[in-house]
Amino acid sequence: MFSIILLQLIVFFLPSQLGLHFWPEFSRAAGIKIDYLSPTLYFTDLPLIAFIALNLKIIITWLKNHKFKVGSFLVYVFLNSFYGVSPPNSVFWWGRVLLYLLFFLTLRLRKVTWSQVRQPLIISTLLVVSLEMFQLFRQSSLGGLLYWLGERAFTSSTSGLARLSLGGLDFVRPPSLFSHPNSLAGYLLIVYYLLHLHRSALWHRLFVFLGLLLTFSKGALLAFLLVFTFPLNSFFPIVSFLTFSLLQPVLPNLLPSLQFVSDRFFLLVPSRYIIFQSPLLGVGLGNFIPSLVRFLPGSFLLSEKLQPVHNLPVLLVSEIGFVGLALIVLLLHQNYRKILNPQFLTLVVIVIITGSFDHYWWTLPQNKLILLLAGAILL
Repeated sequence: MFSIILLQLIVFFLPSQLGLHFWPEFSRAAGIKIDYLSPTLYFTDLPLIAFIALNLKIIITWLKNHKFKVGSFLVYVFLNSFYGVSPPNSVFWWGRVLLYLLFFLTLRLRKVTWSQVRQPLIISTLLVVSLEMFQLFRQSSLGGLLYWLGERAFTSSTSGLARLSLGGLDFVRPPSLFSHPNSLAGYLLIVYYLLHLHRSALWHRLFVFLGLLLTFSKGALLAFLLVFTFPLNSFFPIVSFLTFSLLQPVLPNLLPSLQFVSDRFFLLVPSRYIIFQSPLLGVGLGNFIPSLVRFLPGSFLLSEKLQPVHNLPVLLVSEIGFVGLALIVLLLHQNYRKILNPQFLTLVVIVIITGSFDHYWWTLPQNKLILLLAGAILL
C-alpha cells in the first residue's frame, strides 16, 4: 500500500524541477558553469529511491536471473566512463541513468497500470497547464510557493528566454515548471497520448491540448499532427525521421530563413567531429558539451552556445558510440514482440519525431521520467 502511495507521489511531482545543484570543477566548460553538467539532487529523487528500496527484493531477484545482461551493461558503463572526455561527469550521468532504469524495472515488475497513476498525473498536469496560462498572461513567473516546485523566476525582460513574435507582438513562451517550453511540450504530448489511449474525459484532453498549443513548440505540434491526424503506419515515420536525424550532420544548412531550423543546425557540424573522435565507445555519457569546447572557435564559447545538439539520435551516438547503440539494438531485438505493440510503437514515433529537433528526452529529468512511466504502462 505504501509503495503505491509513494508511486502516486512521484507521479504528482514529475513536472517539478526543484533540485540542489552542485558545482564541482567538471561542471564547467571553458570556465563557464553549465546546468547540464551540474550534479543535481532533485526533490523527485527522494521518493524514487524510497520506491526502489521498498521493492528491492524483487529487483535483486530479477538481477540475479539476468546476470550476463547486467554484467555486460556494467562493463560497457565502465568503459564508456573511463575512456570518456570527463570520467567524473560520466559517472554522475550513469548514476542517474541507473536510478531511472531501476525505477522503470520496478514499474515493470510491479505491473503498474494506468488506473494507479491516472489521478495524480491528471491533477499535476492540469496545475502545470494552469501555471503556463498565468505565465503567458503575466509575461512573468508567479513566484511564491511555486519556487518550491521548481518554477524559475523570470520577467518579460529576462534575457535568454524562448520568445515568439506573432502579429507584431514579441512575447515570452511560458515554460511553467520546466526549463524550456519545448521540454514542457514534449511532456504534455506524452500525457495527452496516455489520456487519448485511455479515453479520459474530453475536457482533460482539451485542456492538455491547449497547454500544448501555448508552448508554440513546432516539433511537438508536428508530432501531434502526424500521430493524431494522419493514420500513418508506425514504421514509416520512425524510419523517415531517424533517417532525417542521422543525415542532418552531413547536410547543408537547409532553409536558413527559418530561425528554428538554422538554430538547430548550428551544432551539427561540430557533432560530426565529436562522433569521429570516439566512434566506438562515444565521448562518454553527458560529455557532449565538454567535447564541444574543442571544436568551437573562441568567439562561440558562450553559455547559450554550450548546449547539447538539438538532435536526439546524433547526441546519443556521440555520447555512447556505436557499441552502445548496438547494445540498444540488441536489447530491442530480444524484446521485439513487446515493442511491436502498436501503442508502444506510437510512443516511439512521438520520441523520434520530436527528437529530430530537440534533446530533452535524453537530457532533462521530467521528460525522461514521463517517458519511462508511459513505456512501463504501455509495454
